[in-house]
Amino acid sequence: MAALIAMLTSALTVAPAAAAKPTKPTSPPVGERPLTPAEEAASARKIAAAEAYLASGPAQEEELVPLACFVPNATSAEVTAGGAVTDDVDPSADSSASTDVTIQATCGTPQGILGVEARDQTTGIYCGPAVGQVIANYTWALASGWNKYTQGRIAGWMSTDINGGTNAPAMAYGLDRATVGSPRRPAVWSWVVTYLRDTDGDGAFGDQLHDYVRANVSGSKMPLAIPVKPYDPYSANHLSSWAKPVASPGHWIAAYGWVGLWNGTDYARLYYTDSSRDEGGSTGKFWDPMRRIAALIMEHTQRLVW
Repeated sequence: MAALIAMLTSALTVAPAAAAKPTKPTSPPVGERPLTPAEEAASARKIAAAEAYLASGPAQEEELVPLACFVPNATSAEVTAGGAVTDDVDPSADSSASTDVTIQATCGTPQGILGVEARDQTTGIYCGPAVGQVIANYTWALASGWNKYTQGRIAGWMSTDINGGTNAPAMAYGLDRATVGSPRRPAVWSWVVTYLRDTDGDGAFGDQLHDYVRANVSGSKMPLAIPVKPYDPYSANHLSSWAKPVASPGHWIAAYGWVGLWNGTDYARLYYTDSSRDEGGSTGKFWDPMRRIAALIMEHTQRLVW
């Protein structure tokens, strides 16, 4: 059994890519204030709830899957690189017409995918409202092509025009307004800003991000809003949805899924929507290694909203 586990662990492992740290700071994030004591307490409660879910039976069953099933070749391009979503591990789970989270718990790669639909941002600073629109449409269970609210209305809730962008507390407030009363929003729910921290002291942040995404998507069946520097000229990391470097003050994406359990390499993926077709990036559904997204968060505000 020990030999089998060692073989499977090896199959899931890819060599870490060399990553140079940024050598020069770029534009600062938009108006990020410290969290209040009440916001810090709300974040702590959310993290505790995520940990409780991950210790539960359903989450533990997900972790048993790779021990009994075939895993993809860890050296193949589909495992080691990010890209547009055209052929998921479970294509049916990624359909915009799907009505609920899909968690593959049979013989295959563990995953959780929500049925969302990407939206293009209507102005250069509306990446936050575009994420709000994606998440609102999902929580209100709208049919493909429909919007519950305009990006302009969501921008008002997020104070995007006033601030010249969307900060994390404003994102949380706007998401609360846009999703309150919706059928897919859990009965006891609040949108919370959380700092991404290396809570276990292992030198990595991707494992914490993976835990939060798993708990939110598979446990609460809700997306997350994630702020990043999409393609900083001085960073070794960038979103696969952005083809060229850009000096950006920051960018929001909507995380709607995860594929693969965390093992410290690029194997575990985060699935997200981007809205930046006219801003230097792309609009649609994409995926990147979980640890790459974690690095992009840490190079920006070090926060997420969930």
